[in-house]
Formats: sequence, C-alpha cells, structure tokens
Amino acid sequence: MTTLRVAMIMDDFFPSSGGIGRAVQTQLEELTAMGHEVTLVVPDRYLEKPRIGRVIETPTFYVSGLPAHLSILRHGDRRARAIASSAPFDVVHTHTERGALVLGAKIAGAQRIPHLHSFHANIAGAHQTVRAAVFGTLLYQLLIIPVLRRAAGRPYARPRLPTMHQETGGLFARLDWAGFAAIASQVDGYTVPSPFMRDLIQASARRRVTGWVVPTGVNRVMLEALDQGVPRRTDGRTRFLAVGRLAKEKRLDVLLRAFRRANLPDAELVLVGDGDQRNVLKRLATGLDVDFRGHVPSVRRIAQELLGADALVLASYRFDSQALVIAEAVAAGLPVLYCDDRLSVGVSDESALLTGPDIKSMAEGLRQLTDAATRERMGRAARSLRPSLMPERTAAALVVTYTELIERNTRG
Repeated sequence: MTTLRVAMIMDDFFPSSGGIGRAVQTQLEELTAMGHEVTLVVPDRYLEKPRIGRVIETPTFYVSGLPAHLSILRHGDRRARAIASSAPFDVVHTHTERGALVLGAKIAGAQRIPHLHSFHANIAGAHQTVRAAVFGTLLYQLLIIPVLRRAAGRPYARPRLPTMHQETGGLFARLDWAGFAAIASQVDGYTVPSPFMRDLIQASARRRVTGWVVPTGVNRVMLEALDQGVPRRTDGRTRFLAVGRLAKEKRLDVLLRAFRRANLPDAELVLVGDGDQRNVLKRLATGLDVDFRGHVPSVRRIAQELLGADALVLASYRFDSQALVIAEAVAAGLPVLYCDDRLSVGVSDESALLTGPDIKSMAEGLRQLTDAATRERMGRAARSLRPSLMPERTAAALVVTYTELIERNTRG
C-alpha cells in the first residue's frame, strides 16, 4: 500500500469544538493506523495536540467567547507558501468553508496537488429557525466564494438554484445549495456524509462536479468507552438524551414543549451541550424533570451519557447533515427518535422512530418510547447497524477518494 501524505485543514478548534472536530479526529486516527501520514493545519487556540500525526498551529481571526464556527484561519499568500514549503503533500483535504477552504486551495495550487473538500454542515437548514442565518448566506455569496475563486483560479459557471420542490426551506436555503455547488466547482472533489446533500449539490451545479458520499464513522475511543462503560441505570425511569449545541437550529425548544405535552411522570430529559439558548431553554424547562449537563468535551464522557440513557432524541429538522450523534447512539445500542426524514445514516425502520417535526407528533413519539419492550426491540436493531458505522470504513472510503483524485491529477 502506498503511503499517502494528507494535509487536513479546518477553521474549528481541534478537537473539542463539535461534530466536525470529532470527525477530523477520527479520520486522523484511522488514516494513521492504516500507515498514512496526516498533517493537521488547525487554529492555535484551544488546541489539544494529538499524540499522532503532525500539527501546524495556525493563527485565526476569532473573538473570544463567540461560537467556534466563527473562527477563521488566517489564509494569506505568505502563510500558504510557508505551509506548502514545510512538507510535500499528496492531497489537501479541507473541512470547513471559511479560511481553511481558501488556505487549502492556495496550498494545493502551490504544490500542484488535488484539493478535496468535505461539506459537514447543512447551513441551508438554519434559515427556518435563525433569522440571522441570512447574513451567513450573504457572506458566502459576496466574500468566501469570490475569494476562493481567486485562490483556486479554476473555470467557473454560475450555479443554478435547486427547485422549490428539491429544497423547501426558502430562497436563501436554495442560495446556500448553489453556494455549495460553486465551492464544489473550485475543488477537485468533495465529500458529503449523506446522500441528500450530494443530490442537492449536483442539482445546483451547471458543470460536472465530482462528489462522494462518505458517512462519518464513530470514533474508536468512543467505541472503546462504550464497550468498557458501566451498566445502565436500573431505577425504572425512562431517560431521554439530547446531545448537541443549545442553539436555535437544534430546535430544543420544540423538544421541551413536546416533553411537557407528553406528560410523562416516570421520564426525564438530559441535555448535553451548551450554547446561547441555555437561559431561554432553562426557562422553558421550569417544572419539568430536565437536567442541563453543559458542554462535555470528552468523548468518554459523552459515551457515559449514552450508556446512562434509554433513548436518543434529535429535534433538529432539515438542519443536520448526518447527525453524528445518531451513529454514536447506534453504537451504544440506543433507540433513536428523530423528525428529519432526510437523515438516513444510522437509522432504520426497526431501530429508529421517525415522527413529524411538530410538537404533537414528537410528544406521541416520546410516549411510545416509554415502553420498555419497544425500546429493547429497537435497541437490538440498532446494535445490528453498528458494523456499518465503524471508523475504518470511513478511512478506507477516503483512501479510495484520495487515490482517485491523485491518479486523475497525474493524468493531467
């Protein structure tokens, strides 16, 4: 097997800033285990250096206290040349659509190697819950895409908007998919974790863009922690667990209202995560048996929360791209309640309960999952899905992708 030299670049803090950080950490560990050489180019703030691979600490534009997704790697020409001259790479793999994307394009251009980009977040899904998301759309259209085009220097055809049938989230959501297609046209290839994202990007592209569906596998440390964890509780209560940022797009207010409507005296709800909606959600939870655990940066701690739960609940709708926490819940043998019919990784009719996105439908789903026999049956089905979510499958798929792009680049 040929050893590949991969430069992985992201704007988010490594590794504890969220799902993207966990995905990059998993890819680093699995690719290294396969014998490949990975160099991380990541922000120098809040960095927890891994014991494997090589790390290039990079300054970032960031105001302390703001969310991690507002961090922007410094991506000037001088910095790109310095990184490109520090070591030879076979492929550049970027993971966020801000400074990392532009920096990756410049490094790939300097070394004349292929540039792969992974779309992790479905920014189009934020418009239904976050009015300010429109500014993110304008930022992409007016700043990020033009800067990327100058850095990449590739032919460009303005993408089309997907139809209102293909994307029901409104004009700005459709503009976001056109923006993703524009980005895809300026790299050699892209990956997405779910099929619906590739379908919408392809529908928006006027020129041929090359994309692969590569779901993110569960981190190996998470798997070990789940296998070595303590047994679940035996208090007879039903514990519902939600893991993720306390942000509007996660629709935890809808979950709390559904939990109140369900009126389950022998059930509790645990929220793992933090964010700007914490105080609002705490007020909504008044009088309910809800436990706010705050931010949990360690995958081992998250594993313990999964082991202590009876079911995972995901309230986001048309926002998540894969919802990595679903795969993690499957690895823990948990049934899943979700309301987004576009999510397909880690769910089946037997292991997960798909409800409508409204309060009444989710409340009825919560009631159904208070039945222990139902949860046990769904848990067995969830455990049968675990082999399909192993991290080595993600790494193997990435190696195939890298190899194809390198061979294509060699052919000119």
